[in-house]
Amino acid sequence: MAGIYAVSLRPGIFQIPVDGSTVVRSTTQTNHLMRNYTSTFSTTVSASVALLTALCVNAQEQAPAESATPAAQPPLLYVEVPKALSPDLDLTLFESPATFNPEDDPEFARRMDSISNYNSAVEAIETEGGAWDPNLTEELSAMGILQQQQGDHLAAIESFNRAIHISRIKSGLYTLDQVPDVEKLIQSYLAVGNWAQADLYYDYLFYIEQRAYGPHDPRMIPVLDRLASWNIQAFNIGYGESLGIRLSSAQLLFNAAARMVSTHFGDDDKRYISYRRNIANSAYLVARNPDLLAETDRLDYRNAQTALRDRLDDTGPIGPRGFTAGELALQEIGQFYAKQEHMEYELASALADLADWYLMFERRSAAEDLYREAWNILATLENAEELQGKLLGQVIPIPTFADSVESLLKQPITLTDGKSLNYDYVDVVLDVIETGVARNVEVLNEETAANAAQFSRLRREIRSSYFRPRLENGELVRTEGIYFRYRYWY
Repeated sequence: MAGIYAVSLRPGIFQIPVDGSTVVRSTTQTNHLMRNYTSTFSTTVSASVALLTALCVNAQEQAPAESATPAAQPPLLYVEVPKALSPDLDLTLFESPATFNPEDDPEFARRMDSISNYNSAVEAIETEGGAWDPNLTEELSAMGILQQQQGDHLAAIESFNRAIHISRIKSGLYTLDQVPDVEKLIQSYLAVGNWAQADLYYDYLFYIEQRAYGPHDPRMIPVLDRLASWNIQAFNIGYGESLGIRLSSAQLLFNAAARMVSTHFGDDDKRYISYRRNIANSAYLVARNPDLLAETDRLDYRNAQTALRDRLDDTGPIGPRGFTAGELALQEIGQFYAKQEHMEYELASALADLADWYLMFERRSAAEDLYREAWNILATLENAEELQGKLLGQVIPIPTFADSVESLLKQPITLTDGKSLNYDYVDVVLDVIETGVARNVEVLNEETAANAAQFSRLRREIRSSYFRPRLENGELVRTEGIYFRYRYWY
């Protein structure tokens, strides 16, 4: 029986249509790709945004025409990290950028000619050697790249799929030769909003590469990073049957990547810092969404997470962690910079991030001490006043690593089910008090019947978020009249 599960996530409510046939199709595709391999941590349910439309028509008995209220816009899906605006700027200058049209690229015509040539080459090879001639792989892959550049992702998907299939026939089901084409295939699936196929192939890539390299090979580091980042991206857009498992998987994978960097390259490798920030980001999402963690107690999901942990040769807990995981990751970043020479600003920045963490969890005394310590470290430097102003002399949205994983959404997109994801902007002016909380939030855009529900939700999100308070002479102070622009997706 078809139904809709409403899943709570920050910042909106995402509705996932579920029907039995969707699961069957995904399961069939998984079996086709992996034969005897069953992915224990892949989401098999297809997801899309449930767009809600309301139209109210008032008909007057004697009136010659009907009057209607505007259609209400869909609920919020995702709010990006806001950008600071100067109050003296003309806000009308900050309009939404136009969607890039590949046909505007001067190279468009040249690429079309090249695609035509590759098509001819493919036909010639097929005539000579048949539909599965190994020589087709290179031609199909090159043609797929050009089709991607043209924005013709459906054609690119077809080309890459053929190239992958021929590689597997030639070199075996789990050949690494197919990896570059699978990576490009995922890019095109993401471009057309086919989250289900992207999810399937992300897991498939992880499987074949770990099968080839094993859990301890340093070549697995970017593989772990890629799958972990996808889980965070999928969580942010609300894709998947189990969003709590997304966060749990991301933490396990980021921890494995950081551990492998430390083992093979030492704690002084700067990649260690980026993975620690990603771990802190996942911990922040866990702490902000405690209601999603109940699902991790289900036996089937615990078994799936145990299987993933074992594949990563990890001995830690399988459940996602919030405050303590973020605190530890940020402390380790601070310890890293404390050991480096001539990196006082970076150390002060790490201490400020840890102070932000304590502030968000209402450990204000610890936060104030760390802010002052960061201030005092900067005071020892030659250009102290400039650096103090840059790091601690302005209000900053926190956590600063909230966008450590690149956003999946960049331009409006039509999903494979025909539904659309769009974005808009809202400009606000607000005050931030000493505890990092927003007060007197005022939306500067015109509020209408169509966007009223979205604006209401945005106000609630802003009031529940935190900012790094401004410091003057090492002390936290209230700041009034700060302008920010928020981009939100629906």
